Amino acid sequence: MDAVRASTATAGPDPAAPPAPSAPDPAAPSPPARPPGGSERLTAFVRDYCRLLPAIEHVEPHQALTTLADFLVRDFPAAVRHALDAGLAEPEIVAALAPLRAVVSRSDLVRRAQEQPRGLPGDFEMIEYILARKVTGRPGTFGRLFDEYLQHSVVAQQHHNKIAHQAALIEAALTEGRSAVGGYWHGPPRRILLIASGGAADLRRVDPGLPAPGDRFVLNDMDPEALAHAMATLPARTAAHVTTVQGNALRKAAELASEGPYDLVLAGGLFDYLEERPARALVRTVMQRLCRPGGTFYFSNIATGNPFAVAMKYGASWPLIEREEADVEEVVGDAASHLVADLDIRRDPTGLTLLTRIRRAPDPTPAAPGSVAGSGSAPDPARVPGPAPAPGPETAERG
Repeated sequence: MDAVRASTATAGPDPAAPPAPSAPDPAAPSPPARPPGGSERLTAFVRDYCRLLPAIEHVEPHQALTTLADFLVRDFPAAVRHALDAGLAEPEIVAALAPLRAVVSRSDLVRRAQEQPRGLPGDFEMIEYILARKVTGRPGTFGRLFDEYLQHSVVAQQHHNKIAHQAALIEAALTEGRSAVGGYWHGPPRRILLIASGGAADLRRVDPGLPAPGDRFVLNDMDPEALAHAMATLPARTAAHVTTVQGNALRKAAELASEGPYDLVLAGGLFDYLEERPARALVRTVMQRLCRPGGTFYFSNIATGNPFAVAMKYGASWPLIEREEADVEEVVGDAASHLVADLDIRRDPTGLTLLTRIRRAPDPTPAAPGSVAGSGSAPDPARVPGPAPAPGPETAERG
C-alpha cells in the first residue's frame, strides 16, 4: 500500500480521477449515536412472532391470550420504536414487517383493515363489523382466536362506549325542555346533524318514539353507501325524519346550514383522522355556521397513549391522530374561542377516548335594567359506559 501511495504522489494528480473527499473537520459535531442492531432486532421480532402466533392454536387459552397481549402492547411497539430510533425509515420498517403482516391477516378484522376496500381506514363497514363483535373462521384457528381477542379488547370497546354516549346525547337533545302528552313529545322542533355519520349506529339506538313532528336529523358522510346503509337499517319511524347530504362537510357547509341551525352537531370519531388545520376549520365552521346559539357540538378523539397505536399503524394500516385534553382545548380555542360558552372534555370508561362537548354561546341580548346577564346550561347527560368488556386481558368509524 505504501508503494502505491508513493507512486501516486510522484506521478501527480490524475485529471480523470474524482476529487478526493475532504478531510473531516475536527470541530464539526459528530452525528448522534444510533442504537445498534435496529434492523436485526426487527428481523428477529418478525421471525419469532411468525412462529409464535400460529402456535397459539395448540396452547391453553390463557397462554394464547398472554402471547397476543405481549405481541400487541409490548413487543410490537418496542421493536418498531427501536427500529425508528436506529434510523430506519418507515418504508423499511413496513417492508421488514411484511411476513408478519401476512400472518396477522389471517384475522378477517386485520385483513380488512390492511386492504381498506372502501379506500380509507375506519370506514362504516369496519365500524359495523366491530359493533357486531363479529368473529369468523374455524373455531380454534389462529385467525379466529385473534379476532376474538381484538373484538373484546379495550380498543374495540371504546367504539361501543362512543356510540352509547352519542345516542344518549341525541335522546337528551330530543327531550330536554319538552313534555310528553298523549304519547308524543311536544315543544319546538329539533334539528340534529351527524357529520361523518357512517351507518348512523348511534341514531339506530335512539328510541324511535322520541322524534316529534317537525324534528329533523341530517346525516352527512363522504360515502354514499354509508348513507344508504343508514337509511336501510334505521327504524322506519326514525328514517321518516332523516335527510342525507353526501360529501365533505366543509365543502357542503352551505347545504348543511340550509337545514339548520342545529341544536346538536355530532362528529363522532372524525377527529381521529384530522390534522390540526382541518380540525380547526371544522370547529370554526360548525360553531359559526351550523350550531345554533346555545346549541351543542360534540366530537370524540382517540387519546394519547393508546397501547395498540403502533400495532394498528404498522400491522393493520390503521393510523390514528391522538390528542390530549390540552390539545383539544388548543384546537377549539384557536378556532372559535369567542363562540364557546362551555367546553367539557371527559374520557370514556376505557380511558382511550376523549369525549368533547362544546356549548355555543347564546347571542348577546340587552340586559334589563337592574338585571345580571347570564346564560342557561345545555343538557349534559351522564356518561354512558356501554357494555362491559368480556373477560380476558385488556387489549379502532368514526363512531
